[in-house]
Amino acid sequence: MKRELAALSLLFAVSACAPAEPAPSSSTAPSSAAPQAGSTAPADKFAAGACNMVARVIEQQDVKFTSNTSIALRAAKATDPGVQEAGKRLAVVAKESGDMFVRNDPNEDTGPVDARMAEAQRWLLSACTALFGPQPWPFAPSPTPTT
Repeated sequence: MKRELAALSLLFAVSACAPAEPAPSSSTAPSSAAPQAGSTAPADKFAAGACNMVARVIEQQDVKFTSNTSIALRAAKATDPGVQEAGKRLAVVAKESGDMFVRNDPNEDTGPVDARMAEAQRWLLSACTALFGPQPWPFAPSPTPTT
């Protein structure tokens, strides 16, 4: 848990200090990250991993910071600017949720943070849909059967 919070703090420090990169020449769906015809492996492995993970946590209605921290860190490494930005938004809320967990105040209402977490997850899923198209994605792992 402390490692995840430290990683989020480092992510914020790096992204705050990094120079702004120019936007790609095509502001529509980047063709370099889209899967090639006949291929199921996307070019942007970090975006694909983050997209698969966020789709799963949304399906499970999981708003715990522990689940979302790794998604945010992976999305922040994506080459697609939309996925990167959505990952950074998710990281901010995951850090806030982690801080609340560390304070461990039983009187603190987690509802607003949980709502922002769900919103940040949906934002990332929208960026994923803009990049890879509607689900199911050909590179998504098959769901595991529940018993």
